[in-house]
Amino acid sequence: MPLTVAKIESAKDDDELFQLLSGALNERFSSEVKGSADEFLAALAKAPRGLRAMAAIFELDVSMTLDDLAWHFLNHNDERIVEETLLGLKELGATETADIFVSAWEIVKPSLPKIRATDWEEEDPHEFFEATGIQPTIDPLNDRLWAICKTCGNNGLLQYWLAYARKHPERCVEA
Repeated sequence: MPLTVAKIESAKDDDELFQLLSGALNERFSSEVKGSADEFLAALAKAPRGLRAMAAIFELDVSMTLDDLAWHFLNHNDERIVEETLLGLKELGATETADIFVSAWEIVKPSLPKIRATDWEEEDPHEFFEATGIQPTIDPLNDRLWAICKTCGNNGLLQYWLAYARKHPERCVEA
C-alpha cells in the first residue's frame, strides 16, 4: 500500500512514522538496487524528493553508527553517491551535518586513487588512515558528527527523516 500524506499526518508517534517511511524506502530501494551504484542512482532519480533524500543519507547513518567518516568514504566513495548524500542532507535540513560531510570528503578525496586501487581484505585500513593523516585530521569531524547523532536519539541521523516528513509530507509521496 503506497505511502500517502494522510498516512504520514496520521502517524501517532515517531515510531509509527519511522516504520511508514522505512517501509516505503525498502519497497523502492531493495538490497539489489542498493548494491549497484547505477541502479541506486536511477532509483533515486525516480523517487519523490523527500524519499530520495532519506535514501541518500541512510548509509552515512550506518557508517556513523558502526564506524566513522573515514570508513564511510572507504566504503562509499563514488562521487555521484557522495553528491546525492550531500544533497539529501541539505534537503532534510541537516545543514551542520552537510558541512561536516563536505569537510570530511575534502580530507579523503586526495587519497581516492589509493582507496579505490587497494584490496582492503589484504590491507589494514587503520594503518592507511593513520599513515596518510586522514584519521587524525578527520577525528574532530567525527566527534562533531557523533555529538549531532547523540542529540538525535536512537534514530541517529535518520531522525531528520521524521522532522522532514512532518514538515513536508507532500514531498515524501508520489505526486
